[in-house]
Amino acid sequence: YFFPLSLKSWLNQSNNINDNFINSLQDKRAVERMNIEKVYHPFITGAYSKLVGELMQETGARINVPPPSVNKTEIVITGEKEQVALAMVKIKKIYEEKKKNATTIAVEVKKSQHKYVIGPKGNTLQEILDRTGVSVEIPPLDSSSETVILRGEPDRLGQALTEVYAKANSYTVSSVSAPSWLHRFIIGKKGQNLAKITQQMPKVHIEFTEGEDKITLEGPTKDVQIVQVQIEAVVTDLVSRMDYTEISVDPKFHRHLIGKGGANINRIKEHHKVSVRIPPDNEKSNLIRIEGDPQGVQEAKKELLELASRMENERTKDMIIEQRFHRAIIGQKGEKVKEIRDKFPEVIINFPDPTQKSDIVQLRGPRTEVEKCTKFMQKVVAEMVENSFSVSVPIFKQFHKNIIGKGGANIKKVSSYFLDFYPFSTRLLTDTLFLSQIREETNTKIDLPAENSNSEMIVITGKKASCEAAKNRILAIQKELVRI
Repeated sequence: YFFPLSLKSWLNQSNNINDNFINSLQDKRAVERMNIEKVYHPFITGAYSKLVGELMQETGARINVPPPSVNKTEIVITGEKEQVALAMVKIKKIYEEKKKNATTIAVEVKKSQHKYVIGPKGNTLQEILDRTGVSVEIPPLDSSSETVILRGEPDRLGQALTEVYAKANSYTVSSVSAPSWLHRFIIGKKGQNLAKITQQMPKVHIEFTEGEDKITLEGPTKDVQIVQVQIEAVVTDLVSRMDYTEISVDPKFHRHLIGKGGANINRIKEHHKVSVRIPPDNEKSNLIRIEGDPQGVQEAKKELLELASRMENERTKDMIIEQRFHRAIIGQKGEKVKEIRDKFPEVIINFPDPTQKSDIVQLRGPRTEVEKCTKFMQKVVAEMVENSFSVSVPIFKQFHKNIIGKGGANIKKVSSYFLDFYPFSTRLLTDTLFLSQIREETNTKIDLPAENSNSEMIVITGKKASCEAAKNRILAIQKELVRI
């Protein structure tokens, strides 16, 4: 009979089989660690890691050599025991041979040139190791040491040293002294000047550092030397024919110097052929820098300082003038206000829009000129106020036409009538005839109501005393007419 095993018994037996299988595999595998001085690692890996690759292929073991950037001496070998053992023998042999036969030489190479010996991603070091079998040891970046050590077979060190020097000197870093304010002129508009140089020497990197009075050049030595000569010539030329200066102007006036849409500053730059840098508001700086032709720089400086001085002395004043006088001050087609502006050309006079119903007239300009203009306009307004006195004289409506008549015609009729029938009223005739003379003599304006109006009032406008005199003359005429 067949009695099946319970599930639990079956699982236990399966686990035992697996454990035994795993243990048997583990018995065959091994992990070994070899401590080998870091300086000999390149000889174990070989150039471009070709040698360590061959070792792994030959032995079947996995060999882990820490990269040059990791400061560890331990090489880890994993695989089957026989494979690991074989790999260890081969590694030990390489190490012992190199330790016995390799010698070193130390040379001084400028720190700035180390990167050219190393090459991109260490490729140059690999090239030298591949061609000569010599390992080149470069001090870490954070070290100030300039000592480069070459390690390898004695008969191969000479060749390796030649290659190290060739790589170190194949590229160079140089600098050209140039005032920082000239940098943008050297670069040119949209980089045009610099492009002419870089197109000829594309391998040379040219660096301008803001605030530093130098230009850094980096690239193949011969190319750098050619570019350096070209840039030095440009700098010499610019220094000989260009200048700069700085002026101090209160930041609150900067926007006025710039003008609406840059109108002021653009005009100055264009006229004097200079560059003007006005600092932005966030810098809170007083310094304005002017660069360009020496004469243009001085002329622009003078003009900007004069503008700034004028602004510092500038004043804005609001005059309260009744709106009813504005039109009279401005005059027909602005003739009156033009006379005032011609008299005070530095003062800007702004009248409010008539729809605003405002009495404020604004004056802006140099302090002293604004004061003079204010006094003059106050005098003009005072005269207008004085001449704006008006008085209304009630004259019987039936006498209005007798006093003036249409186009003054009735004056002649009344005078003829009175001479023919009332010779005694010579005084009345005289006053009637010379109503227009009353205006002239009293310097008043006399307005009669329209013929179709029911008003009896004749309005006299002018100085108070003159209005009273004209009033009395007209009332005298009415009195004579009533008596007649």
